[in-house]
Amino acid sequence: MALTITSEPIRTIDGVTSNANASRSQIPFILTTTEQGNDNFKIEIIIRNADNTANLIPTTFKYSPKSDGTLFLDVGQILTEYLEKNGLVSVEFRLRYAQSFTGSLPNFVSSVNSYFAIYAQKQIYSSGGANLYNHILSTTGLNTALTKWSEPRIYSNFKRTIGILYPTSEGAILTIKYLDINKGVISQLSSAAIPTTTGVQNLDLQNYTTAIPTNCHWISAAFTTPSGKSLDTVYYKVTKDCSNPIFVEYLNSLGAYEQYIFDIKQEVQVSSSTGIASSRAINEDYASAKVTNIRVANDWVQQIICQTDQLSNNDLLAINEIKRSTSVRVLLTRDGSKFVQVVATNNLSDIYSTDNANNGYSLQLQMPNNFNVFEAINYELTPSQAHLNVAFTAAYN
Repeated sequence: MALTITSEPIRTIDGVTSNANASRSQIPFILTTTEQGNDNFKIEIIIRNADNTANLIPTTFKYSPKSDGTLFLDVGQILTEYLEKNGLVSVEFRLRYAQSFTGSLPNFVSSVNSYFAIYAQKQIYSSGGANLYNHILSTTGLNTALTKWSEPRIYSNFKRTIGILYPTSEGAILTIKYLDINKGVISQLSSAAIPTTTGVQNLDLQNYTTAIPTNCHWISAAFTTPSGKSLDTVYYKVTKDCSNPIFVEYLNSLGAYEQYIFDIKQEVQVSSSTGIASSRAINEDYASAKVTNIRVANDWVQQIICQTDQLSNNDLLAINEIKRSTSVRVLLTRDGSKFVQVVATNNLSDIYSTDNANNGYSLQLQMPNNFNVFEAINYELTPSQAHLNVAFTAAYN
């Protein structure tokens, strides 16, 4: 029997068919052959682009199947490295596969279907395994955008994005509304088609130069399609920023970017090493020499402990993803056009109550060497920045 794909990372669950998988967990295939008894038998794999016109990854991977001729193939790690190397959060690909052994050269065949690798992560025993079916537009309207927050926060005159998984271009429309304290509609901010780009899209919710009305307590974001598909509406809680905010952006476990303002006091620590960094030989008479060593300043590191509160258990778990994120930034401007990449350290524990009480959260951020974030931050609202934030443009693809 020729080599065939007998299982691929496409799932149909609750009426939703999805070819999108969390690459940081698993993208599983099963291939089967009856030729495994031949000498030097190998199954060869090439990962191609979605159009099947070029190799996505130049390497040809070779595997040995089990004695019964089956191969469990997980390309998740390969595609995770590809996404990281190219600064992407999603990519569509196809598989080319062949078998080779002594006396037989490989004859490659392409997969009929294409698949999406999403820079996301799901844990073992999650519904659907590593498949992200529950984040795709559906007729039930129960699937969700790419956020872990129950009540995500939004701030007037600050950047805020929403992530959506869009494996098929279906003419989706994003409608944004201002709501009162009881979530009654005050007015509609906008309703526009999202880009046709497939994969993960991170879309701007607001133009940061436009202030949120003072009587607005919530902002809703709803995705719909002409065919009747939708996502569960996301309600953003309008929150006032403090006088000395730290504006953080991070990549969550679903492959989307979130923004958050830490709005309680920030504790600043600066660590530096002391001592002689370099020295020179004495070139003066001991009787008159005044300097024997040159002291060169060492690198110093600024660390900030940021704090926030009023978090439910679900939202505490959502914000805690900052500590595990592979991309954390302090945004230096309201529109996020300037930022500095930072490291979130994990030496601060988070404690939450099982009765879903309001929780506090502390985060320690380490800046680059010799960088004072407070000298770089400019949260002034200036017209010159307006062109940098265009509504409904995919910020990262």
